[in-house]
Amino acid sequence: MLPLLPLPPTLQLFLIVLALGAASAALLARELFRTRAARALLAVAYAIPAIGLALWEAGREPWAGLGVRLAWTGLVVLAPATALLFAAALIFRLFAALRRGLAALRRPRPAARAPSAPDGSRRALVQASLSVLPAAAATASLRGLADAPDEPRVRLVRMRFRGLHPDLEGLKILQLSDLHLGVAKRVEHLEASLRRVAPLEPDLIVLTGDVADDLGELRAALDAVHRHRPRLGAFAALGNHEYLHDIRRTRPIYEQSPVPLLVDRGVTLDVGRAALHIAGADDPVALGGEGLWSALERSVARCRDGAPDDAFRLLLCHRPEGFRAAEERGFHLTLAGHTHGGQIGLLGRSVFQSLWPEEYLWGTYTRGESRLYTTSGFGHWFPFRLGCPTEAPLIVLERA
Repeated sequence: MLPLLPLPPTLQLFLIVLALGAASAALLARELFRTRAARALLAVAYAIPAIGLALWEAGREPWAGLGVRLAWTGLVVLAPATALLFAAALIFRLFAALRRGLAALRRPRPAARAPSAPDGSRRALVQASLSVLPAAAATASLRGLADAPDEPRVRLVRMRFRGLHPDLEGLKILQLSDLHLGVAKRVEHLEASLRRVAPLEPDLIVLTGDVADDLGELRAALDAVHRHRPRLGAFAALGNHEYLHDIRRTRPIYEQSPVPLLVDRGVTLDVGRAALHIAGADDPVALGGEGLWSALERSVARCRDGAPDDAFRLLLCHRPEGFRAAEERGFHLTLAGHTHGGQIGLLGRSVFQSLWPEEYLWGTYTRGESRLYTTSGFGHWFPFRLGCPTEAPLIVLERA
């Protein structure tokens, strides 16, 4: 497992969660934390990430790796549950204060009032209402951690294009992206998925970046793809992790492998009487900021060079942000990854799509006559998946 944040901000996050938990315990001491068992459970919940942080700080393997797992597993469960518990505590105290204020303003009536519910029944009702949201958040977090190791599913994605050449009708492209081998998945998981998809007879395999975080797995992964190569072969493009692990080390591994690496260029294949142009964009992550996006646009433009006008043009672009430039340059289909779908989804879409409607987080997208598929990825560097499973999409070309 790789941490979501380095150690110092992780420690800061833990202290914030700890402060929220302490405030919640103070606000709801009588309602939820009056029993010894409840207080002990709270202490154990916070002790797990605290121990993890201490092991992580020690910096010695294998204890540091164990510390990262304990710290982030605990925080993934604790953070949303604590935040909701604190919000519930504030709302409960606010309504209690309003109730007392209204009672003070109300004049006493001579008539006898109906007997109120016993204190025990009311306390049980309050406890249940206050605990339901934090419990649901903790359960969802645990479910996300439990679902992360699942095998990538083979997702059939049908893409329709007007004027598609008849010889390209039904062409099947297996996309493998964001495998992050060496973190949560290894080469044997890739081999298993390739065997599972073999009966579907893909015509082409494409790798759209971030293949391995353990470079010892990279060459083996490329060899495995080559062994399972379909009739039109396999091609690869770079992702940001190829640069983060030193492009001077990763690129030679690609270039010495039997899987062609496409960077700022494309190749044209004859498919019957049709032409299929496959190009790979670069991922100049080191430039950062506006420099990255300008360089990405220039890379997509270079990918268009040499493509026959009558060819079906396919772009492999690790970042879905390249889709705008791809559409402007006349690419029919762009295959991307990078986002992992936000690793939280609902009904086949990232839950973050509504927050960033202009982003292409997961699924199919259209601009004019151009189409994009952003995969949620074969793997991940943090093992959490909730409603957004890992996948190996099989893209099928169809005539509109």
